[in-house]
Amino acid sequence: MVNALKRGLLVICFSASTTYAALELTPTIDEFMLDGVKIQQLAFRDGEKKITYQPPRQWDYRGSGDRLVLHPPGKTQAEAVIVRLTIAKPVGFDAEGAKKLVDETTAGLPAGSTNVTVAAPEKNPVNINRKETFLVTIKYQFGGEKYERSILFVNREGEQLRFQLTCREADFEQLNRAFFASHFTWQNL
Repeated sequence: MVNALKRGLLVICFSASTTYAALELTPTIDEFMLDGVKIQQLAFRDGEKKITYQPPRQWDYRGSGDRLVLHPPGKTQAEAVIVRLTIAKPVGFDAEGAKKLVDETTAGLPAGSTNVTVAAPEKNPVNINRKETFLVTIKYQFGGEKYERSILFVNREGEQLRFQLTCREADFEQLNRAFFASHFTWQNL
């Protein structure tokens, strides 16, 4: 009886120590030397694991909890947001899941948006640490301005990350290229 109780407590303690820990998007600075040059990157916690990321050069950032916000220099109508959502079951990137993600993307536009067009969704335009991705890009008009938004979806255990860039249509190609290239810098995600 006592041994059974001890075993039960051990199982409970072990289970508690191996439970899922959510990615914390509050950044700290991590520095390292590469060929004599000091490189800075952002570091995040995922339980005991350190995850690192290098945002596009000279982009401002701030983050806390489940959100990291990035702003490119000199572009007042541009913002990139990386959001972590806790999910019970990941949305697949099959036809049914793709439709759901496209619908969520268009539903997230500002109220009053017009002339909404969705580019062909793309499965795995990039793999982030061997994780599949799904990309939705949309164009729309709001307040007399033309905008473009892309959202890259990544499923992780118990959560989904969304990498969203929103800016004026005229700035989209340049900013999207920089933001998209930064996805390759994620380590241990």
